Amino acid sequence: MSIVQTQWWCLELPDEWTAEMDDDSVTITDCDSVSEVDITVIRKPQGQVSVADLNGFAEHLIDQGHASTAISLASAQGLLFQYDDDDGAWREWYLAAESLMIYITHNTEIVDKGLDNAVVDDILSTLVTLNDEALAEE
Repeated sequence: MSIVQTQWWCLELPDEWTAEMDDDSVTITDCDSVSEVDITVIRKPQGQVSVADLNGFAEHLIDQGHASTAISLASAQGLLFQYDDDDGAWREWYLAAESLMIYITHNTEIVDKGLDNAVVDDILSTLVTLNDEALAEE
């Protein structure tokens, strides 16, 4: 296992998965390139991220008629969308953890749909976010 850490969160990765960071996001891939997970975090300048904020971020999916499921992931709560399109099979999380909005995508080719879902769910279950008190100390 390895640990991926950013200024706002960390999680554990199995040995056969790797992570690459850029300024705005972290991309996690498996060794056979079946799945890709992207994690982006935005910090709300004042106050906590609300359900209305999450719905605003997910507006394009809602407008396309995609249904969401309420979900809790570690200390975050929000919406999970699952759908297929021309680019493959998608799962998208829109999560609130105090002042953090966490946007996660998991995509695969349609033929590989569901293959890595359990592993990705296990990875995401290790997500730990800094709370607002710790963020204020930065």
